[in-house]
Amino acid sequence: MRSPSRTALRNSIRNYALALLIFAAAVLARLLLDYVVAERLPFITFFPAVLLAAYYCGLGPSILVLTLSAVSGTVWADQSGTSPTSFYVASFILFVVLAGVMVALVHYLMKSLARLRQQDQQLAMINRELKHRIKNLFSIANSICLQTIKPGKSAEEMSKAVTGRIMAIAAAQDLLSATASEGAELRELVTALVTPLAPDPSRLEVGGPAMRLPADTTTPFALILHELATNALKYGAWSQDAGLIKLSWVTEYAALNFRWREYDGPVVAPPMREGLGSTLIRKSLPGATVIHDLKADGLECQINLPLDGGTAA
Repeated sequence: MRSPSRTALRNSIRNYALALLIFAAAVLARLLLDYVVAERLPFITFFPAVLLAAYYCGLGPSILVLTLSAVSGTVWADQSGTSPTSFYVASFILFVVLAGVMVALVHYLMKSLARLRQQDQQLAMINRELKHRIKNLFSIANSICLQTIKPGKSAEEMSKAVTGRIMAIAAAQDLLSATASEGAELRELVTALVTPLAPDPSRLEVGGPAMRLPADTTTPFALILHELATNALKYGAWSQDAGLIKLSWVTEYAALNFRWREYDGPVVAPPMREGLGSTLIRKSLPGATVIHDLKADGLECQINLPLDGGTAA
């Protein structure tokens, strides 16, 4: 596999060789014109040569062709050599100015075209990502509605559950970048979803290094945080006057280790069957290991999420 520097050198040599070939063709064409318009229109074939070199070869090679063409055209302007020096100087400067304007204009247009192509590629990538994200969001919303709206629950209870989960998804999307090349900061996600539900700021402790979640795990992680926080408020530590929740995380061995721990909560018996909230917490993150335990003094949830180069395992 060629190194980038070697490839760049190869391309540079090719561009300069092509520029010299264009200049040689301009000289040959001017020699042929001598049979038709001898010693007239000395620069007529060199202007197109400079233009072609600027378009196909780049800035450096086009400047080389411009310089060679200015010298050759000036000599062609009076092959007898009887004109004063000022004539040669004026011819040389006039060609350099006019051809230089052409080179600068072509170079500017080529750079603008390259930027437009890059922007088109970025927009196409963003559109593909948005389509993919919208499709996933509809799937998640559909799953939430199907699992939440069931017989035996009150309309108010189902409405609150669906609304809360949909709003958690919306909060996660607010923290995602437009291109979704990067996910949300974990601390920002906690601040957006967990902190507003705390009965008092002193009853929530958050500790962990700056850490950006992979883009494809931000939404499911947001749903998990929302479930843990709302459950804590309804049944867990925050349903008691002195209940405390500690959040902490570390990243090691290409994995995120996240811990949600509740203290001084009510004594809660394990449920007879797993509800949507517990299912969502355990299974929302593909590839993650989730431990969700009800201890004597409060819930403990540990999540080990592989971070394989910025994406979930």
